[in-house]
Amino acid sequence: MRMFTLMLAAAVLAAGPAPAQAPAKPKYTLETPIHDLMEDPKMLAWLDKHFPGLSERMQDPEVGTIFAGVSIHGLSIDPDHGRALTPEVMARLKASIEKAQEEPAAPPAS
Repeated sequence: MRMFTLMLAAAVLAAGPAPAQAPAKPKYTLETPIHDLMEDPKMLAWLDKHFPGLSERMQDPEVGTIFAGVSIHGLSIDPDHGRALTPEVMARLKASIEKAQEEPAAPPAS
């Protein structure tokens, strides 16, 4: 048994370190429906920072129904809502939503 343990240890050492895990892909993107973003407290804070008042408007039953399943990307290509969401703005938002997911969650207020 001791010989087997030594052989196993030698094999593990010879194999080298385990390969590094790839960085986790962001769970949310600009294609994620706004309602899904609103369900995550961190993403809700992100929405409120970049789109003040949007989350409150989305809670209105009529607005929520009209925009059910719509994403920030979807808004950007809508002629009535996307004028301000230029490619440059969308690039900054993409970087911001990815960064927001990397940051640790804020401790709950006491």
